[in-house]
Amino acid sequence: MPVAPLMRPMSAFDPAKPALLHDRLNDKIIPWTGELKENWLANARPHAEDVVAWDGLLFDGWDEPLGG
Repeated sequence: MPVAPLMRPMSAFDPAKPALLHDRLNDKIIPWTGELKENWLANARPHAEDVVAWDGLLFDGWDEPLGG
């Protein structure tokens, strides 16, 4: 399943910066503030090509808040 055309690949995601993440499981946008960076670094795992599993969610794309 491809990432939405306007979303950036998870390989370019920086968990230290605010972002909007797309959760493939629920087809929802999740706001990310960067506050959980350490948790992300410790627990995020590759799930499929450019899909990351974290905290019961599957993230397959991201964007900067307000389109960056």
